[in-house]
Amino acid sequence: MMLEQKKSLYSTWLVLTLCFVIMLAVINAVLFNVALADISEELSIGPSQVSWIVVGYSMMVAIGSITYGKLADRFRVKSLLIFALVLFLAGSLIGFGFSSFAAVIIGRIIQASGGSAFISLSMISVARFLQPEKRPGALAMFSATIALAAGIGPLVGGAVTHTLGWRYLFLLMVIAIVAIALLFKFMPKEEQQSSTSLPFDFAGAGLLFGVIVSVLFAVNLNGLFFLLALAFAFGLKWWLPRTSAPFVERDLFANQAYLRLIGIGFLMNVGAMANMFLAPLYLIHVHKLSPFVVGLLLFLGGISGVLSSFASGKLLPRVGGGKIIFAATVMMMTGFLAMGVIPRPDIIVVTILLLLTMMSYSAIQVSLNNLVPRTLLPSKIGVGLGFYNLLNFVGMAFGPAAASRLFEKTGNYSLIFLGMAVVICLHFLLVAKPAAVQQQSH
Repeated sequence: MMLEQKKSLYSTWLVLTLCFVIMLAVINAVLFNVALADISEELSIGPSQVSWIVVGYSMMVAIGSITYGKLADRFRVKSLLIFALVLFLAGSLIGFGFSSFAAVIIGRIIQASGGSAFISLSMISVARFLQPEKRPGALAMFSATIALAAGIGPLVGGAVTHTLGWRYLFLLMVIAIVAIALLFKFMPKEEQQSSTSLPFDFAGAGLLFGVIVSVLFAVNLNGLFFLLALAFAFGLKWWLPRTSAPFVERDLFANQAYLRLIGIGFLMNVGAMANMFLAPLYLIHVHKLSPFVVGLLLFLGGISGVLSSFASGKLLPRVGGGKIIFAATVMMMTGFLAMGVIPRPDIIVVTILLLLTMMSYSAIQVSLNNLVPRTLLPSKIGVGLGFYNLLNFVGMAFGPAAASRLFEKTGNYSLIFLGMAVVICLHFLLVAKPAAVQQQSH
């Protein structure tokens, strides 16, 4: 009896430790959004350049999240997580210790090369170390942690930037050393993963990452990079049928219901993360708010997103994910349209529209997380979800990159908000046949 209680206690502490690790990843992803205006002014750089603080981070997370998942088939999860946390710490110290823009970008990329492991490896840890009956509860805690951290991040970022300065945002993340100590204490020992697993597809990974990086460079730097992206894409198409263990499963591209849903996820993240990049700049430059007040407004948006997640979860069994996506798309599009057409809305209207878009984002995310696994065969759920998350992170990088480039060219916030409404409008093309999604379910 005592042994069972001890195991249960260690399982609880393991889940709490993983929640802390996930919170670090999410907070750090949004921490700098409210500080971009200050960074741009202090380092004398434009919106397109400063956007790389967000874009570079999201790009590395996209690449790293699926890579760490693959590496977990070969190495101990505990070793990978500790290695990732050390990288995260190193990036934080570099970003704090050096004053140039290049050092800031390098620090963020090194942070992301570690932080990209946190969510994916935490989910794998649940599957490996927890009893089956405890896994749903742990995953629910992860979802709540992500939603809460997304709200806390801008608030903390605004408070630290306002009181100490934006460089201390890097130093704040040194708290990751606590996570290392907790992992040593509470993560169980595991056997070394079998070395007889299928070979790692380095060529496929390189070609896929080449596509991602080239597209982001094309959007943010020079359109000629689109030609390089096409070359990588053709190379990937040629390579996939010729390898026994492709980095991306070929079968996924034949699943129309799955492709529709991950397309919605990509577009949603493009619009929502463009908004998370643009809204703080808009509130600081147009409404002359301090970073702390902006962080407070985004925190309210994050809390509204948490409430929206719970409400959507309760509605799902009754109305279905397709209808929730449709309704939330209308809400998000309405919010962006209003921001684009109302001439200089007052701060109360802006706050309402901001809450509307963030609630819509959470509702769509919950619905997609429910629907996407149902379009996949049980044997394909792992790789399918991995590629779905990869595309989400690409959208998170693409949105700020496109928004910053457009703003640098036009200087017009309203035009970009209207563009975001058009992007979200494309959801209607992808949910036009929600019944087909249900029929593909397994």
